Amino acid sequence: MKTKTIWSACALLALVAGTAAAADSPWNGTWKLDAAKSHLTGQTFTYSKGPGEMLHYEDGSTASFDFGLDGKEYKSWGNRTVSFTAAGHNTWDTQSKADGRVLDKGHFVLSEDGKTLTMAFDGKKPDGSAYHEEDVFTRVSGTEGLIGTWRSTKVKGPSGPQSFVISAPADGVLRYDIPDMKAYAEGSADGADHPVTGPDVPPGMTIGFKMLSPKKVKYTIKLNGKVDSVGVQTIAADGASFSDVSWNPGKANEKTTVVYVRQ
Repeated sequence: MKTKTIWSACALLALVAGTAAAADSPWNGTWKLDAAKSHLTGQTFTYSKGPGEMLHYEDGSTASFDFGLDGKEYKSWGNRTVSFTAAGHNTWDTQSKADGRVLDKGHFVLSEDGKTLTMAFDGKKPDGSAYHEEDVFTRVSGTEGLIGTWRSTKVKGPSGPQSFVISAPADGVLRYDIPDMKAYAEGSADGADHPVTGPDVPPGMTIGFKMLSPKKVKYTIKLNGKVDSVGVQTIAADGASFSDVSWNPGKANEKTTVVYVRQ
């Protein structure tokens, strides 16, 4: 279930800082997503029985909640709500909101053999650009209906950030801007948590980071103090790209890799 449309954008976001002068930072510049070189599948989530007729969602991040298939809105993650409405046999229409504002609308289809769950989403990013994303999951456990564990096997048209603009406003400090998300964060690599700011960023989201080398940084995304995701960003030897490898807490064996190319 995609409950974190802007979430994932922020999970790719890390700040870096080094001892070199700001103008000499290897991170300075504009970096664009290279979807062909990225590996976006392999993560799992689980639907289990919740109270009464409801279901429970869990993926290892801060998204852990109960919901019904009755068209009502249920609190999901941060300031988000989600609703599911039956749209036919093994088919549901969904809607995600942030503080009452629609973020995206989705359409879920469970295959007749119960082994494949396909999700399609349409929405608009803060910059006004529209996106369409299709995700396919295969059943890992469970025998019927939605209940069970599902693993991502295909992602088409990811809605995450398409580019980063990285600048160094001062020595030892860098700023990351995500133009399509209108989100940013700025700070030094001192181990402290720094706020992530943007119109679709949930209140209470922070990022803490630690330099492993001038071209490598480990970061931790939190929501209201609870770890949401962890990752490592590394600039390639030729300086032409950087990779962002991230995972949810307790799921280091389900890493995804996103590659950004210097423009």
